[in-house]
Formats: sequence, structure tokens, C-alpha cells
Amino acid sequence: MAEAKKFDWISLLVGFVLIIGGIFSLSNPLATFLTLAIMLGIVVLVRGIMLIVAFFKLENRTGAKVFFALILGILLAITGVVFLFRPLFAANVFAFIIAIWFIVDAINNLINADRLKPAGKGIYFLSIVLNVLVLVGGIILVLHPLIAGLSVAVMIGITLLVFGVNHIVLAFMGKESA
Repeated sequence: MAEAKKFDWISLLVGFVLIIGGIFSLSNPLATFLTLAIMLGIVVLVRGIMLIVAFFKLENRTGAKVFFALILGILLAITGVVFLFRPLFAANVFAFIIAIWFIVDAINNLINADRLKPAGKGIYFLSIVLNVLVLVGGIILVLHPLIAGLSVAVMIGITLLVFGVNHIVLAFMGKESA
């Protein structure tokens, strides 16, 4: 005899929380991205402190590796503090890193596009067109860095909405499905 499926209230609650988070993220993408920058600042600060503490715990060891850990810890701690108190700066740094990555990768792919000629003219020209678009996107990000942050926030919002709906559906399917 099959057991009756029980309603999963926890999945329903999680689903609603995720949907609320998704709506918040989509309605206020700048705040979402700045929150992520602050969270990264906390992570970087804690990692820096951990490296500094590890250095002092290893006081009987000497050498370049241990000294490098101290320097890296100090730099990470300073970066974490800056990111915490200047989240907009952190957001711009992320955007510039992404922009530089896009530009460098697109230029590299354009330089090496001739490798795709044996695959056919269509693939070759498609690769050139797509890499030119990535290059233009990278340049746009250099000129307007917050576009990257807003895009990330929108992707997070959509993802949270999808996960939220998924949890609500699972709640109605019962605990065995979750």
C-alpha cells in the first residue's frame, strides 16, 4: 500500500524566500551587486587575517614562503577593509577585471582565428564576429563598469526566482520528492 505524500512546508517556505530574494535582486540590482561586494570584502578580510595569524603561529619557521604569506595576508586584509567601506569601488574593480578578461580573450581568439579555417568558412566568420562582439563588450565595460554588476544582479534575480518556483512545486509534490 502506497503512503500518502506529505506536504513539504519547508520547501514552500524556502521557495517563497527565494522568490522574494529574486524580486528584490531584480528590482534593485545595484544594491544586490553592492551587497555581493561587501560579502566579498568580508571573505577577503577574513582570509587576510587567517594568513596573518598563521604567520605568527609559525614563528619558528623562516623563509620566503612564510614571509610571503604575511605580506599576502596584510594585502588581503587591507583590500577587505577597502571593499567593506567602499563597495562601489569593489564593484568597479570586478567590472574592470571582467572587462580586461573579455578584451584579452577576444584579441587572443581573433589572432588565432585562422586555426578555425579548416572547420569551414562559416565557423571561421562566426568566430570572428562573436569575438569582435566580445571585444566591443569589453570596451563598453571599461567605459561603463557598472553594467557588469547590474548584469550579475539580474542573473542572480532570475536564478533565485527559478529556484523558488522549483521549491514551491516540490512542496506540493510532497516530502519524498524533495
